Parts: sequence; C-alpha cells; structure tokens
Amino acid sequence: MKDIVIVILEDDPIDQIKLEIMLTERISSNYTFRLGGIFTKLTDLIKYLDNHEVDLVLSDIMIENKPIGIELLKTLRDTLVPIVLMTTSQDQNLFLEAQKNLSVQYLIKPFHAITLQSAIEKTLEAQTKSKEYDFIDRKYIYLSSRTGQQEQVRFTEIVYIEAEDSHCYIHTPAKRYVLKKSLTKLLEEFLDAQFIRIHHKFAVNTLHVQQLEANTIKLTGLVILPVGRSFRKELNHLLKRHI
Repeated sequence: MKDIVIVILEDDPIDQIKLEIMLTERISSNYTFRLGGIFTKLTDLIKYLDNHEVDLVLSDIMIENKPIGIELLKTLRDTLVPIVLMTTSQDQNLFLEAQKNLSVQYLIKPFHAITLQSAIEKTLEAQTKSKEYDFIDRKYIYLSSRTGQQEQVRFTEIVYIEAEDSHCYIHTPAKRYVLKKSLTKLLEEFLDAQFIRIHHKFAVNTLHVQQLEANTIKLTGLVILPVGRSFRKELNHLLKRHI
C-alpha cells in the first residue's frame, strides 16, 4: 500500500477532529493516509508546502467566511499537488468557479469516511492518468516565470533542472522557471525518460547534451555541469540509448 501524506486547511475545530479520525480508518485497499498537518490559514499552509513533500491537500472552501479554497487552487496550480475541496455551501457559483481553475473532487459536508477516502483515491488516480496522457499527447508542463505568470513549456525546451531544497529551477535557453517540487518527484512523476539525473542537484535533458567528460557534461548554451561520481555509470549507459 502506498503511503499518502495529506495536509488539511480547515478552520472549524470539530471538522478538524472529524477529518483526522476519517483519515485513520482502514478503508482503502490501495493507500494508507498520513496527516502532515492541519492549518487554519492559507499563508501557513503555503509555508509548510515550501519545505515539505505533500501528496494531497484537503481544504474547506470557506475559511473565515471567505472563499479561500478557490484562492488555494490558483496558488497551487503550478505545484502539481492535487486538491480535494469541502464545503457546507451548495452555492453552484462556488462549484463552477472551482472547476474553472482545476478539476477537483468537491464534497458537500457532512460526509462519511468512505466518501472522503473514495474522493481522495479518485483524485490521486486522475492525477496519475493525467500525467500519462501528458507524456503521450502534450509533452509539456505548466510553469511559473519570475513574474508569476503560468506558461506552457514543452519538455524539448528544457535544458536542465537544478534542485534547491524543496524547489526546482527549470532552465530553458531563454528563461528560468521555478517549481515547488523536489527533483526526485519531478523526475519520477512529471517528466519523461528523456531526462537523466547526473548529480544530486542536477538533471539534464538528453536532447541538449553536447559533450560528456569524466566529471562534467556540456549542454546547449555552453552550460557545463558537474557529474556526480555515483551517477557516471548509469549516465553513460542511458546516453548510449538516448543520443
């Protein structure tokens, strides 16, 4: 069973307790759910996500009588973290607004633990299928530029990826983008086999490799990066297949 780390954004203390209990019930045959934290403010949640790996966010739409859940969708759009929304409201406008930003599971309170865990499973499975289709059909990823704007970046444009704490900097010949995702997860879950890790801090696109030396690799744009000792053997093997 796969261990799933979930964080909750909820300002009602009673609902916080209910959700925590629901997540501990052994219902799913595919996942075990582990609570990473409970937050009442979006700013605190975002700070946590900046420094921790999270698999899913479970959020109330209305926090302190404001549609913070909608703001959450917009804020996390480039992080690729899936979201399940909850609410006591049956306002159709809220539902339609949520669907504009991202296709999410939308739960009306009160609900049962089976309903909650089923919604979480569907969200995780949809994310997996979406990534598979992206590789086959689209071959691109949405990334945020320095101005905060979302841009569509094709895999073939990416020269290399640089890891820094829980972020990755994604370099193309023209721009640098930032993504709140670890390099390991980015390679495993969001990019295709064209990308190879060469160092604990770097991964490269084999399409842009120009020259490989014993300790360095040269890429498009006269970029030279170090090759970690533990990665050299696997790198040589993979480059023979891709280049």
